[in-house]
Amino acid sequence: MPTASSHLLLFPHLGLCTGEACEGCRFGGRGDVTQNEPQSHRQEHRGEKPYQCQHCPKKFSLKHQLDTHHRVHTGEKPFECRLCGQRSRDYSAMIKHLRTHGGAAPYQCTVCLEYCSSLVAMQRHVKNHAMQDFPPDWSINSTYLYTSHI
Repeated sequence: MPTASSHLLLFPHLGLCTGEACEGCRFGGRGDVTQNEPQSHRQEHRGEKPYQCQHCPKKFSLKHQLDTHHRVHTGEKPFECRLCGQRSRDYSAMIKHLRTHGGAAPYQCTVCLEYCSSLVAMQRHVKNHAMQDFPPDWSINSTYLYTSHI
C-alpha cells in the first residue's frame, strides 16, 4: 500500500492530497486512474473550477457537478422514486430519499423482493435465480427503486 510520501512522489504537483477522502485517487485505493481522471483529479485538489454556471456565479471543478447544479435553475428533477413518486435533482439525494422508506436499499429483486445496496450486489444476487423466474422483458433496470429521466 502506498504511503502519503510515496503518493507525493507519484503526484508531486498535487501537494494537497492525503489520499484518504480522495475519490478517484490511486492512493485512496480505488484502483487504476483512467486517462481522463488525472486532469480532473488535479483540478479538484488545486481548487481549480473551470466550469462556470451561466445563470449564477457558481463554479465547479468537474463538468458533471455543473450539470447537476444546472438543474437548480431549470427545476429539472430527473430521478423519481418508484415507491412514492417523489423526484430529486441528483442520484445521491434519491438514494437518501429511498432510505426513508424503512431503510430501503436502491435495488429490489423482482423475483424474491430482496433489497440490495449496490448494483454490483444486485447483479450477483440475480444470478441465484433461474432465468425462467424472470419475465421475458426483464432487465437489471427493473430492480432499480428509482427511475432516471436523463
